[in-house]
Amino acid sequence: MKTATIVGTGAAVLCLAVASGSLAGCGGKTAPATTATLVKPTAAAPAGPAKVPGPAPTTPATPPAAGAAAAPAPTAVPRPPASAPLVGHVTRAAVEDYETWKTLRAQDYTPDPSAVRTIAERGRDVQVLLILATWCPDSKREVPRFFKILDQAGIGLERVTMVGVDRSKKDAEGLTVKHEVQRVPTFLFFRGDQEIGRVTEKATTTLENDMATILMK
Repeated sequence: MKTATIVGTGAAVLCLAVASGSLAGCGGKTAPATTATLVKPTAAAPAGPAKVPGPAPTTPATPPAAGAAAAPAPTAVPRPPASAPLVGHVTRAAVEDYETWKTLRAQDYTPDPSAVRTIAERGRDVQVLLILATWCPDSKREVPRFFKILDQAGIGLERVTMVGVDRSKKDAEGLTVKHEVQRVPTFLFFRGDQEIGRVTEKATTTLENDMATILMK
């Protein structure tokens, strides 16, 4: 037989033996007979007051090591002040030596040889007024090309008057007002006192071709 044991909380409980022929085990065999056993229950511990969980302990912040200096905040590096623009009458040397123009020599520019020949033939009696600005990207592109064209045409700068302007695009002599120059660079071509043409800001085709077209007039 199997013995069934029941444990109570107060009085003793008698565990009875079950007859061997009435129940079979999981394997299909009959369990051997056993005797009834009296089991004395263990007294239950008195219930105490319910414990309320307290707040979780916090880890205090670790103070900096003694003598350790705080990392300095990064400071912005000030930009160097921009160079003052060239104003008034200027020379080629002054323009090419200007801080942001020192490498501008139109190395990647090849003037059209046929236009250069026309300039060499028709530009000997022409005066040029060039209004430029050293802060202007268009001037930085076109003026070095202009120097290169004149060098290849064999025309000296003695026939060219160059005037630098600031962002107001005005000069002390009033030339920009007189000739209604509002954008830079502006190349004005004169025969005598008469303007025969101008190139403003950017050439329509190429600078040398625009110049040759003007000089053919």
